[in-house]
Amino acid sequence: MNNQLYLIIFWTLASCGMPVSSLYQDKTVSVISAEKTEWTGGRAGVRGAVYTLKLKKKNNSVITVKTLMAEGNAISFVQSNTGNTITVRGSLSYKNNEDAVTVDNFPAGAPVENPASQKTNPKNNWIQYTIKGSPTLYKVSISKFTAVESSEEPAP
Repeated sequence: MNNQLYLIIFWTLASCGMPVSSLYQDKTVSVISAEKTEWTGGRAGVRGAVYTLKLKKKNNSVITVKTLMAEGNAISFVQSNTGNTITVRGSLSYKNNEDAVTVDNFPAGAPVENPASQKTNPKNNWIQYTIKGSPTLYKVSISKFTAVESSEEPAP
């Protein structure tokens, strides 16, 4: 395929809202998609995000993901393998102070501030993994997470 065809496919997928394959890859693993779904909890001020990565193995090696870093935050995750596809899914919850603050909670004359509830660095996205039988840690960068709307009903 030539470069023009790659560009046409890329922009077609991007305009449809589909996750676009990342150009970040190494010899063993490549990123198929990286998605972020934001959620709100049943309690006031509780929010979070679910990060879902789909990776493709290039050979039959046993891959174990050791670290998931998403937007500058270390994320706890679960890994599942199906054939040559690895799915890594992790969740990060954080307290959103702006939802929990009401006028009654402010002392008289206090300045109104909106403190950052989550420190994000969209350029600090990567995974580290090992291959069975090797103590070496490999690192793959993730270009960005694609925002995806949740198909579930919000919690009551």
